Amino acid sequence: MSPSNQQRLLISFAHPDDESFGMGGAIAKYAEKGVDIYLICSTNGDAGTVDDGMLAAYESVGELRLAELACAATKLGIKEVIPFGYHDSGMMGSPDNNNPNCLFQADDEVVTEKIVREIRRIRPQVVVTFDAYGGYGHPDHIVMHRTTTRAFYEAGDPTKYPEQGLEPYQPAKLYYSSFPRLSLRLWIWEMRLRGQNPRQLGRNKDLDLVEALHRQMPIHALVDVSPYQKTWDEASECHASQQNPRRTTGLSDRVRRLIYRKQEFTRAYPAPNGRRKERDLFEGISG
Repeated sequence: MSPSNQQRLLISFAHPDDESFGMGGAIAKYAEKGVDIYLICSTNGDAGTVDDGMLAAYESVGELRLAELACAATKLGIKEVIPFGYHDSGMMGSPDNNNPNCLFQADDEVVTEKIVREIRRIRPQVVVTFDAYGGYGHPDHIVMHRTTTRAFYEAGDPTKYPEQGLEPYQPAKLYYSSFPRLSLRLWIWEMRLRGQNPRQLGRNKDLDLVEALHRQMPIHALVDVSPYQKTWDEASECHASQQNPRRTTGLSDRVRRLIYRKQEFTRAYPAPNGRRKERDLFEGISG
């Protein structure tokens, strides 16, 4: 395939682990198909809590998290990881949100310009980012949804950021990644069976699964990742300092693989027409 028609996918996420826990199966699939995959990781993930033993070989939590990301990127076949270097913001109300270097405090214009620069440099046909609620309400995810959506359209506008010295470029499609609805419902059901409040999960009781389910957007693409779940698991295991959401329930591996056999996406652009769901994010793109 010549450079002019080489398929390229840009994923615009916030933290080390978003790529694996979120859409690792789809990334592995497209990498094996020969798609050039680029990942923006806007923060270093340094607001997370990790066991002291894991930090022995690292100067900081952020350094550890980025090393885990490098491991996962290799497993998944990501061509390039693009770090923006912002401090992790934590969930809403977290003291980390007051850090002047965190993504939550960043100027949207600055973040948008960074993403526009990468879109124009890489020239991807497809861009993927978070949905409007950021999956589960994380401020960094919501910032990346907002700025990536804006950058998707501004990258093709010659009046925007001409000082970059890069040719304007308009990608063909924009998607928002999504949690599988069935997995959220099962997770909520299991929490209630255990006597736990599904609206107050996590170390700080700030993860609301019920709200996450209510905020789900319509699904327009279902990508079958059944043959790639082993690679997906291996990439997720690279993020040993974090809790893999696909393994937090009491489901057997067989049931878990059934639930996660397809990854769901909302198509933001072009606007969907009709009820038929796409099976390929590059569907309809020629050259």
